[in-house]
Amino acid sequence: MKKASSLPPVGTTRLQSDTLCKRLAEEYPEDFARWLFGVSGKVRVVKTELSREPIRADSVIFSHDESETLHAEFQTTMKSDVPPPLRLLDYYVGLKRQNPERRVRQVLVVLKQTSEEIPDRYQDERTLHVYDVVRMWEQNPARFLKHEGLLPLATLCRAESDKKLLSEVADEINRIKSRERRRDLLNWSRVLSGLRYDKSLIYQILKESDMLEESVVYQDIFQKGEQRGVQQGLQQGLQQGMEQGEKRVALRQLERKFGQISRTARQQIEKLVAEQLEALCDALLDFQTKEDLTRWLKQHAPARRNGE
Repeated sequence: MKKASSLPPVGTTRLQSDTLCKRLAEEYPEDFARWLFGVSGKVRVVKTELSREPIRADSVIFSHDESETLHAEFQTTMKSDVPPPLRLLDYYVGLKRQNPERRVRQVLVVLKQTSEEIPDRYQDERTLHVYDVVRMWEQNPARFLKHEGLLPLATLCRAESDKKLLSEVADEINRIKSRERRRDLLNWSRVLSGLRYDKSLIYQILKESDMLEESVVYQDIFQKGEQRGVQQGLQQGLQQGMEQGEKRVALRQLERKFGQISRTARQQIEKLVAEQLEALCDALLDFQTKEDLTRWLKQHAPARRNGE
């Protein structure tokens, strides 16, 4: 059974929502390409980045039918050191420079409802560049509930009833046969829904019935909570488990990328604290080899104490 302490943090910046969307798109490229660009069939994620642009945690680039490049940018806010319209223009020029004959299509996906202006173009004197914009809070959740890879994003769609929408997402996730995929999608859904919903509502609805209430660990937390106050006990127990959940997600992502991780690296990751875990979750997107992970851990992992 899944331990209750593996629940991931909700509504925090440890696992950035735009970063998470990139990972989700890389896991389910066909679902995202169909939704954002109307493309069906095989697409592949382009790993090579623009020579003058470092890897960005919130951009994903697809290649479709060798005839066009598809670029999606995820944003939680329009406030940025480099304004999103200028960034999209920069990507467009860079992608065109790499393959001048290929068509480039771009979509800016804004995850969190905002009163800020969301431009669909960059315009400066004689320069005009236009791209598509998707506002998640305006989207109909029906299409997202039909595709496994889009389920976490359904939590951000418009809803007549918050509880009903989250319950529909939970129901669809619980129908997934693979326990590992079910866990991943629940984790992703919890983090994204934290952009919009109260933490208590998320934990109440986005849970897996056969992995939470029936868990011995969960029951133990609950019983201890009764002695100190149910809510206080549960909150403390869940808070203590948040970092463990993030460590498991980071390790799973690394193992999918490189295969089995060495025992030494695993032990170092287990010792990371919250801020270091956040940094690792962002950095692992840049890693190309296991040596990149080794170098990162050497710089960031806590030093071993004598006798360890």
